[in-house]
Parts: sequence; C-alpha cells; structure tokens
Amino acid sequence: MATSAKKIAILGGGFAGLSSVASLKEEGGFEPVCFEKTSNLGGTWFYREEVIDGVASIMPTTIINHSKEMGALSNFPPPKELSNFMRHNELYDYAMDYFKFNDVLKHAQCNMEVMKVRRAPDYEETGRWIVTVKNTISGEEKTDIYDGVLVCVGHVNRPQMPSYPGQELFKGKILHTHSLRGVESYKGKNVVVVGMGCSALDAAVDISSVAKQQVYISTRSGAHVLQRVGPHGYPFDWTLARRFLMFLFDIIPFYIFSWLFECLYIDPQFNQKLYTVKPKDYFLSKDPVVNDHLAAHLLSGLVIQSPDIERFTEDGVIFKGDTEVTKADAVIMATGYSWKFPFLENDVIVKEEGRFNLYKCMFPTQLHHATLAVIGFILPFGPGFPVGELQCRWATQVLAGKCKLPSKEVMLKDVIDRNDYNVRRYLPNEKMSLRVDYIPYCDDIASQFGAKP
Repeated sequence: MATSAKKIAILGGGFAGLSSVASLKEEGGFEPVCFEKTSNLGGTWFYREEVIDGVASIMPTTIINHSKEMGALSNFPPPKELSNFMRHNELYDYAMDYFKFNDVLKHAQCNMEVMKVRRAPDYEETGRWIVTVKNTISGEEKTDIYDGVLVCVGHVNRPQMPSYPGQELFKGKILHTHSLRGVESYKGKNVVVVGMGCSALDAAVDISSVAKQQVYISTRSGAHVLQRVGPHGYPFDWTLARRFLMFLFDIIPFYIFSWLFECLYIDPQFNQKLYTVKPKDYFLSKDPVVNDHLAAHLLSGLVIQSPDIERFTEDGVIFKGDTEVTKADAVIMATGYSWKFPFLENDVIVKEEGRFNLYKCMFPTQLHHATLAVIGFILPFGPGFPVGELQCRWATQVLAGKCKLPSKEVMLKDVIDRNDYNVRRYLPNEKMSLRVDYIPYCDDIASQFGAKP
C-alpha cells in the first residue's frame, strides 16, 4: 500500500523557503506548500520600493558580499557571464532560474501571511502542526494540518532604532537603512550615518556622491574593512575561505590569528587605525565588514568618520568629544535588526540565558518531535547560500525519517558549547548562539546526513 505524501508548510518565499521546496521535491514523498506574505517571491533579493513591516529590504545599489564562485548552489553553478560579485538583480535572476529549473514556483502562494502555528491535538503522537494563514488582499483566513513546518522568514527584517538624548528636538529626517531607497532625495544635504557595518558604509558612500558638503559616519567602535578585490585581483573570499586557514584557526588562538590577519592582509590594503575611530575589537570578533569605496571616500573627504553621537540638537548632532554642533539635514540609522516569530507559540523557539536553544541553529531542542525546523536563522562568517542549502537538505532528510536527532540532553549541550565558544570570541550580541564559521559549520551539517566531502 502506497504511503501518502507528507504535507509540509514552508513559511516564507525567499531563498531559504524556495530552496526548502526544491530539496523536498528532490527527495520525493512530500507535498510542500510555501506561503509568502508579499506579492512577489524572492525575499531579500526582490527589490521593492515600498517598505513592508517584517519584510527584508535592500538598496538599489546593493551588491552581494560573496563571490558567485564561493556562494553558488551545489548543483546549479551561476552562468560564467555573470559578475563575480553579483548585483542584487543578477542574484535574484540566478536564484529564480534555479527555482524555475526545479519547478518550485507552483508550490508557492503569494499574499499569504502566516498568522498562527500551533501543535495539533495529536502532536504528541504524530508531531503534526496546525497552520493558519490569511490572504492579505481578501482578508480571508484558512487553517490546515501539516506533517512538518519549516520556518524561513529570516532575521534582518525588523529594524532596531537607537535612542539618543535630544532626539525628539531634531527637525530633520531620521530613518533606518531598511527604509533607504535611492539617494537623490539627499542631494544638497548634510547627512550623518550611524553604524559601521556593511549597510552603513554602503549608505555613506552612495549618499556622498550627491550630498551638499559632507557625509559623516558615526561609530562607537570602528571596524576592520575588507575589500572585494583580493590578492592579484581575485575575489577576496576565493583567496581567504580555505581549509588550511581553518586548520590554522583551530590550532592558533583566535585573537592571535585575527591579529596576524589584520597585520598581514587588512592593514596593508586599508589601515583603519589611521582614522578617527580606531577599531576597538579583533576582526574575527564581529561581523565582517565589506566595502570597496570607503578608503577612497575618506581620503578624498567625501566621508568623515566621527565618534558616537552624544546628543541631538534642532539642526544637527554633537559627537562625543565635540562642543560644537555638526549640522545635519538627515540621520540614517544602520543599527541592525531584531528578530520576531509572532506566529509561533512562545515555547517553540526558546531563548534561555542569552542563547537560542536551537540544535545546530535549526531544531528546537525541547520539542518532542523533529517536525519543525528554522532555516536561515543564522549569522555565518562567510557566504550564506551554501549554508542555507545544506540546512534545507538536512531538514528534508530529518522530515523524511532518514536522519534522527540525538537526545534532548545531547542537543542542548551542543547549543551551550557553541554559545560558550561564541561568548569567548565575539562581542556581546543577542544572536550570539547563531554565529557560525562557514567551512566548519558546512562540514558539521553535511556530516549529519552523510554528505561531507
């Protein structure tokens, strides 16, 4: 007697969600149903002018921070005609070609917002879930039972806005880079960008091409900035993402390895220590920062680096250590994102003692059945697409019953060990337990289902 296909709900129609559908179809024996809140698939990489709450966004000039060679899907290499570092539209087209090739799109339903995910009455026996979705156009809700759930909504979609003394007095514009669309509206204006991550540097560099006199980039701790062009003109990650370096990283303390890397590779290209706010932390203790143009814009005076903001005034800001007001027409916050899964029960994704209790950053350790996994809720030190693909493939094998998770005690110990290591290495962050190194993590996940090379 034939076994009926398992019905799987995939929450989110971005890269992680559609890649999950592709993996489920490749395995067979599943009926995947993908729900996407917006009217377009593609998630982060579908550029949209409007700002939607809970939906990731990019700027018109966004370029991927990993090369196509290092970030390619395992069985679908990018066309050789594409740029080494793809523009956002090229990356979107590449991903959509992959999904079309695997006949994924017919399984996705757009304009469907997930409202509730609850354990079914027979969950203890079956591991099934009840999922309620709402059509964002008609308002109609529908509920169905699924054998498994893959949560693929990302974690860079809810902006974090800091608060400074006097901020309410400021008569200019304050926004987050999540809402930044183009730079023409800043023509003839003085702008302060708060932050020193990739989005902050992209915003500062882009705006400086049209701003009136000055763009200021305000940072508390500085950063070591990488450029996409590596030694001899090759992509930097093609040079650096090597197993022999990971081997050295295993035997040399991270702070010594980081110091050597800064001295031998980063500083000869662009020594951030020469500027106002020197990096206070090791390169390997925070998210990598990539920008090709910051050095030239600092040298030419188009961008001025400044300390953190002490307070706002009506017509500008006062930086720490200054006594005079720096005039500003707009302040742009590039200050990161928070996370939220409002549709899940509170005890599904548990945060305890500052860590997320997710086994391998995917499976809630306390659940009785391995029928719910989180895909893409991770901060890889390296390209994200290969990490996401492996997560999808492992989750598929677990849902198919071909892989078993260890005991709750073993899973929790793995979570605690990862978090403890990250606490020793990284600066404090609410997503501490989600940080992973690209090559070791890929090896770890691949080994779970017998695919480690």
